[in-house]
Amino acid sequence: MRIGGLQVGGRLDRYVAWLFVKSYLAAFFLVVGLYLIMDMAAKLDEYLGPGKDGSSPPGLDVVRLYALQLPFLYLSMSPFVTLVAGLFTAAKMTRFNEVVAALNSGASVRRLFLPVFGGAALLAAGMFGLREWATEEIGICRDALLDRLEKRRPAPIFAGFSIRDRQGRSIRIDEFRWGGEHGEESVLEGLVAHFPIAGGTCRILAERAWPLPPAADGRWRLEGGRRIVTGEAQVPSTLATLEELSFTPEDVRLHWKGRENPLDLSFSETRRLLERDPGRPEYRTLFHYHLTFPLAGLVLLAVGLPFLLGQERGRAVERVALGLFLCVAYFGMDCVTRTLGLQGHLGPIHAAWLPVTTFASLGAVLTGGVRS
Repeated sequence: MRIGGLQVGGRLDRYVAWLFVKSYLAAFFLVVGLYLIMDMAAKLDEYLGPGKDGSSPPGLDVVRLYALQLPFLYLSMSPFVTLVAGLFTAAKMTRFNEVVAALNSGASVRRLFLPVFGGAALLAAGMFGLREWATEEIGICRDALLDRLEKRRPAPIFAGFSIRDRQGRSIRIDEFRWGGEHGEESVLEGLVAHFPIAGGTCRILAERAWPLPPAADGRWRLEGGRRIVTGEAQVPSTLATLEELSFTPEDVRLHWKGRENPLDLSFSETRRLLERDPGRPEYRTLFHYHLTFPLAGLVLLAVGLPFLLGQERGRAVERVALGLFLCVAYFGMDCVTRTLGLQGHLGPIHAAWLPVTTFASLGAVLTGGVRS
């Protein structure tokens, strides 16, 4: 099959695709490496410094943290990596007059760089899958290790927040000690739940709670548990096992993560939280944002490449600078709309899709105006 006068998957497509792959690897080490070095320069002393007891964490823990952090660093910087790789590819082909040769052969610049945009589309799908895998497989270990290095405590402690059980009923928790990483027992301190039942309302209080095995069942053993039914009369009773409310230690950790670090949530985690609390603007916005953020690399390419390819010779620095400025403007708009969406001041669809559709339209116009 031929598109734009060239055989799809032919020698020229393979050449441009291979050049993009090499440029992507170089851009990856450049962008992610610089970000990693800056992060280490800012936080390494904090990680390796002595704690209150005078002891310092082992250096291997810091190495392990950055190894676990690498996929998440890549995800946050991937659109920039894609843009830089596309610019590297275009710059090399322009420098050696390969673009001019393609134009003389009858192929347009848009067709010439089709493998670059195709590669960016594959990377967008890979970003979505990588976020899901990394969050599920290594996210918990990364978070626990980061807490241990920053807070100097053996296990994370989450304090003063609310969660929703599997039926969407609200539960207030004073403190939760997570023991999941090392197989230790998790413990919950101070539980208060208030929900309607037939004939009145039910209030459950407990001083302390431990998950009953298997933990996935969502049942808890209580200490100081009380069940108070309020209707025509108030009937208090002791409660040794919590079975009316169904939630797991993982549910508690997920709700804390959704409150403190919502941008670290994966799409599947956001969907689980949204099912339990559909009115929260943070979860509704993030549900759409996880679909649009992987597209940022494609949008940046469509906006940035035309400034390198589409005009006469000379003043290349100014044109590339203008393209990069528009890319920065995209992330500025994305940050503003996302923040407004998370705070409930802007609808979730507008918050997530407005930057993509706006700059994708601009990119289509700029790409369409490239010489052919």
